[in-house]
Amino acid sequence: MSTGTEERSGRPDPAAAHTDAEFVAALQRLKAWSGRSYRDIQSHAQRAGHHLPYSTAAGMLKRQTLPREEVVTAFVRGCGLDEQAAAEWSAARRRLDMGVPPEPDSARTRPRRRRPPTVIAVAVTMAAALVIATNVHQTEIEDVVVPAHHAQELD
Repeated sequence: MSTGTEERSGRPDPAAAHTDAEFVAALQRLKAWSGRSYRDIQSHAQRAGHHLPYSTAAGMLKRQTLPREEVVTAFVRGCGLDEQAAAEWSAARRRLDMGVPPEPDSARTRPRRRRPPTVIAVAVTMAAALVIATNVHQTEIEDVVVPAHHAQELD
């Protein structure tokens, strides 16, 4: 799943993730995008002030569950992204953890489906037929059921 941002820069967009597994897949794509080994990610994370053993980073990408927020931040920084990008990844992780769906993105939203004109025409015709049938049936009932005081006038 990609968004316009991801398509332009090649960098994965965490906001596109709908599930924990999609979020982890985005982290995997981020590692590939960075071109760094796990040891490189570890050393870059450390330079950015975060502790991230390479084994933790590797293990995180093999699971389908959300990693801890501090691990996500360290990993994102280790992949070479700045604090703002790390905050975006953390926000996406918190959103998934709380079960909130992602905001719709114009690049991902589908255009509203239009109904074919024949379907609409058939529906209108059936509704009209139902109204006519109901009125005809009501008229037949009124013709048959005549109150007693009117029956004498008819004779």
